[in-house]
Amino acid sequence: MNVNAQKRKVAAVLFIITAMILAGSARGAVSVEYLCCAWGPVMTLPTKAREKPQFDDSQEEVYFLKQVTGHGVGIYLCKMKADGSEKTEIKELWRNPNYPIDTQDCTTWMDVCVKTHQIAVTVTYAGSDLTGLWTMNMDGSDLRRIITPAHTTNGLQSVGSATWTPDGQWIVYGESIRGAGRNGRIAKCDKNGEKRVYLTDGPWDNDPSSSPDGKHVAFIHWTIKGDVHDRWLWLVDLDGSNSRPLPNPAAKPNWSAQAHWGLFPAWSPDGKSVLLECGIIDLASGKVRLERCPMLQGKQGTYGWPHWGKSGFVGFSVGGILLTDLELYEAKWIGSSKLAHCSGAEATCRW
Repeated sequence: MNVNAQKRKVAAVLFIITAMILAGSARGAVSVEYLCCAWGPVMTLPTKAREKPQFDDSQEEVYFLKQVTGHGVGIYLCKMKADGSEKTEIKELWRNPNYPIDTQDCTTWMDVCVKTHQIAVTVTYAGSDLTGLWTMNMDGSDLRRIITPAHTTNGLQSVGSATWTPDGQWIVYGESIRGAGRNGRIAKCDKNGEKRVYLTDGPWDNDPSSSPDGKHVAFIHWTIKGDVHDRWLWLVDLDGSNSRPLPNPAAKPNWSAQAHWGLFPAWSPDGKSVLLECGIIDLASGKVRLERCPMLQGKQGTYGWPHWGKSGFVGFSVGGILLTDLELYEAKWIGSSKLAHCSGAEATCRW
């Protein structure tokens, strides 16, 4: 091999090595985290400018938020089919916020109003530019923060668990007030956040869920005695009257309340039952109709923080989004949070 040929070979090898190094430097650790989710009507996005989305309210699909960090921070409104297929980014809502959303607990919550085709979202733990109660159209347009905790005068620390009344006129949510202990109460506001009404006085109420007929709100009322913290299912009328526990015929005499114990109530679409922890409660009798925790990957699992739909229960947890069948037999991941090594253009950076 002559000298020039050898030089060309060395140059080619160096070119390949340099290209590999540059390609590697363009790649990096990217975190894809699934946040809150809810059922909503099937939406067909427009393909041309100035067209509007089309909705089929008789069918449902899953709407959710995801947070992608690594090449900056982006938080997106997305949707997918009930089986996790056809994941679609609808719109990027926030880019490079002051501080990303903390995803280690129930720090975001979403609810969809079928009648008005709007979404309500609460963000609890994030930068001050994200926390509060937000509303938007289902295509992500008209994004507005209607309650900003730092701008209130009543000591409001955070809001969570937003739930629409079915007519779209009210959003019910939980408030956390600054101070010692669990200072929580249930409130409602109009769709612009201008008129606010307290439904309970607390001091330890959270996790509200509006009934399908818009007349009642299920929520969790805590009783605290020493080191014992119990959480019970209560109901209140939408006007704030008639706050009471849902009686449990199977309650034991030594319980701190003759009610049902659990978290994150979810109404059945017909309004006759409530999902609570690992059981379904019949509202008319107060009896537990079905008591079962679903299996997840061969072990007893969870359905996450749930919404009850026609296709099952869709819920979210630290690991992603879960779909559970209506008989609570099995939960399966339909969107798993992950850490990937990729460039921003790769599909693995998105889902």
